[in-house]
Amino acid sequence: MRKLLLSAAAGALVCLLSATATATANFVYHEQTANFVATPTCPSGGTDAACGRYVENTDRSGAAGFQIYSPETYSLHFKVEFQFFTNQARVYYTTDGSNPSGSFGTPFGTTQVATANYTCTYSDQTQGCQVVDVLTGAIPPQAAGTTVRYILGAWHSGGGPEVFTNSGTCSGCFSCTDSTTGCATTFQYNVVAAPATPLIISEFRLRGPGADGVVPSGDDALDEYVEIYNDSDSDVTVNAFDGSAGFAVAASDGVARFTIPNGTVIPARGHYLGVNSGGYSLAGYPASTQPAAGDAAGARGAPKTSARLAAPPARGGKQTARVNVLRVEKRPAGPSKAADAGDATPGPSASATGDATYVTDIADNAGVALFNTANAANFTPGNRLDAVGSTSEANTLYKEGAGYPAVVPFSIDHAFYRDLCGKSGSITTLGPCTRSTPKDTGDNAADFVFVDTNGTSAGAGQRLGAPGPENSTSPIQRNAQFPGGSVFPCVSSSSPPNRARDLTSDPANNSTFGTLAIRIRVTNATGANVTRLRFRVMDLTTFPAPAGFADLRARTSSATLVSDPCTGLPATILGTTLEQPPAQPNGGGFNSSLSAGTVTLATPLAPGANYDFQILLGIQQTGRFKIYVNVEALP
Repeated sequence: MRKLLLSAAAGALVCLLSATATATANFVYHEQTANFVATPTCPSGGTDAACGRYVENTDRSGAAGFQIYSPETYSLHFKVEFQFFTNQARVYYTTDGSNPSGSFGTPFGTTQVATANYTCTYSDQTQGCQVVDVLTGAIPPQAAGTTVRYILGAWHSGGGPEVFTNSGTCSGCFSCTDSTTGCATTFQYNVVAAPATPLIISEFRLRGPGADGVVPSGDDALDEYVEIYNDSDSDVTVNAFDGSAGFAVAASDGVARFTIPNGTVIPARGHYLGVNSGGYSLAGYPASTQPAAGDAAGARGAPKTSARLAAPPARGGKQTARVNVLRVEKRPAGPSKAADAGDATPGPSASATGDATYVTDIADNAGVALFNTANAANFTPGNRLDAVGSTSEANTLYKEGAGYPAVVPFSIDHAFYRDLCGKSGSITTLGPCTRSTPKDTGDNAADFVFVDTNGTSAGAGQRLGAPGPENSTSPIQRNAQFPGGSVFPCVSSSSPPNRARDLTSDPANNSTFGTLAIRIRVTNATGANVTRLRFRVMDLTTFPAPAGFADLRARTSSATLVSDPCTGLPATILGTTLEQPPAQPNGGGFNSSLSAGTVTLATPLAPGANYDFQILLGIQQTGRFKIYVNVEALP
């Protein structure tokens, strides 16, 4: 609100002549900084932040010169001394490199003009507590590569000259009243293309069994989450291009469900999680680490193999060595790490609660998009960072390609997650994974894999697996920092005790045809203590595997003492824990994770230390098999 007040005193720039007080600005001032305009205020010498900054945009250059991103609007403020001395103001600007000029709102040559508005007043301590007008102007978005030059002018419609920045008509002031002479202070900025923001939607679901555990019930449709992933090796700091609150995740109804605030740092390969607080049921899924007693040894990856599991002999038949030995067909090493495991004692306590929450349901099969703004008016294709939606979503802004296959809305523990292996969730495609990070080709159907804990056929592919929401505290994929191999290098990776086949039937634990333990050694090459270690299944032969392919189920295992064939000494192989929730009564599958529970804040894995562990797989059907895992660790 403009104050209707003039002080009797005047500062050094003030010239109070009653004949011109309503016709000529004593001074028009602007600077190309982020300083607040209204300072120092009277009488305290403080700042009135509500009047704004001289330039509201962030300087993107990081060096000399001012830069903004396309398509940002350039928002500015300037001050006119004193209140009521002017009632008209303009921003004159050019986009062709020439000097801007104009007079009383009329632009000259290639100059363009924008009206500035009187938006605030304050009492200026440096000017004898006179009341000063603060004005707001804006230059519309320009194409990348444009150089914008601008000047500012103010006048009174009752008469007198137009005064240009930075000058005035007070006694002793420099006076610029003709913009064509070059006397006006000219400001300049460059418009550059915004760098690609490598944030993508990596996992989500729009329904589940609900937090009350009752199916069906009213909160089933609210058991939903959207996981954001930094698909790069550099940290990303959220900074909305338009000065809005941050990056918004919106559904196809155009309503933002949550916003990642400006200033949020999403680390390289890290996550950010938004959940519906009305029904989200996976808040107990492990994320970070708590102190716990355990072992500080080391652990990680192994060679990639595919093999055929030999069936056990008929009941009462003669067991031979052939039954116990895997006939391994070596495959070239891929970018991912092979099977892994840890200790059966759970270490994580910080869990996958939402970094942000929302309450409005996202409809089944609706599209969801991530934008680099929180302003709904700017939810446009140019401002979209990522989107995922089903084939039934009509608004193409909220999906990529034709969309993923629409699903029957069962209230089951399921998720869509981005393919981590490069095989689109195929159970029967053998050979190494071709990737180890979330797949993003711009085609939702090709990029996302549907999993659920019962292997349900809901319309988007059928495979056993589990949701695994990750938030900002969750461990990060560290394959490159955890080289792995066999625990016992003097024997083949497919031979005992690097692999151990137990033929004991255990149907209650998804091991009708016994188990297969794969033992691996990984080494902490991060250069720092690791306080959290787990392994995420990215590729597996599992339910519903056709004949000739093994149906494997990841299980929790305990530490095991074996004889080291290389030294003849006893060696401890640590177990791993199948992480829950969700409950996985059929065993773990795609996207399930297994924690190395002995690696904690209290017992970290030291730099250079090895970790010897096993992944225990229940066998429900024999045949050729594969398993690949990602290593996730903190820090």
